Amino acid sequence: MEVILDNDNLLRRVPFVDPNYVRDDGTLTSCAYQLKKGKYGLSVNVERLTTYQDSIQDIHRFRLYYLKAQQPRELGLECVHDPQPANYAHALISGRDICCLCRNRRNHRKASCGYFSYRQRHFII
Repeated sequence: MEVILDNDNLLRRVPFVDPNYVRDDGTLTSCAYQLKKGKYGLSVNVERLTTYQDSIQDIHRFRLYYLKAQQPRELGLECVHDPQPANYAHALISGRDICCLCRNRRNHRKASCGYFSYRQRHFII
């Protein structure tokens, strides 16, 4: 297990061809923050433990967005390394109120909220 540092970039793979996830202007919708059924954390990869190619998997369907681990921690959420057999870089953002990532982003529409950089479009690939 690795310790996730506050300044670590956490990569989130998002399907960019689906307007339910990414708007025409490149900003993310709340679907990009929703948990999959039966999951208790938002799945991300720790940038320093992976490559962009391994994280994105299919460049024709996905883009990578990132946030600093410090940002969800400031909301009382945890960032925990959760290595999987085929993905050592896997981590989870989890906590009692994981939905606050989405709510916080919605409350800051005019400025970059820091969560996958709403206005600045900090996608990597």
